[in-house]
Amino acid sequence: MRPIEEGDLENMVRLRGDPRVWMHLGDITMVNLRSQHEWFQKLSADPSRRYFILASGEEVFLGIVRMDELDWVNRSIRVGGDIVPEHQGKGYGHRMFKLLSKYCFDFLNLERLWLLVMESNIVAQKLYKKAGFIEEGRQRKAIFREGKYQDYIMMSLLREEWRRVPKKSTG
Repeated sequence: MRPIEEGDLENMVRLRGDPRVWMHLGDITMVNLRSQHEWFQKLSADPSRRYFILASGEEVFLGIVRMDELDWVNRSIRVGGDIVPEHQGKGYGHRMFKLLSKYCFDFLNLERLWLLVMESNIVAQKLYKKAGFIEEGRQRKAIFREGKYQDYIMMSLLREEWRRVPKKSTG
């Protein structure tokens, strides 16, 4: 994970514009390079949000790591991420959540990570469960996609639960 740089914005627009990605997001607002630049300028002024780029030695842009709704009093944050479709299914999502969890629990001293996932996004649900997240509730018929409503599932991971998840290299 590394900080977002202005040079990443074009890749972010391309990722966010891919229907294989935005179909699984709660906000399906289309973005362009101008709106992405405006978002980027505001990002540093909002201490409740942190965004990163997921990269590896071979690939400079594998996806986006999202952290927002940071609550320092209750030590909680909403997390998420999007992997470039061409790199999905290669283990990057799993590595991203291992890095994200370690960063949040061991460096930011947070107690709880949480996320929302659509009930139709079975692949993501499996990823989150593998990372130790537990379903804790549903927002019933909260998301409208392709002519029908579906539930938004809330999942969370507590620090003590994360400590019990078997650890392998974050490679």
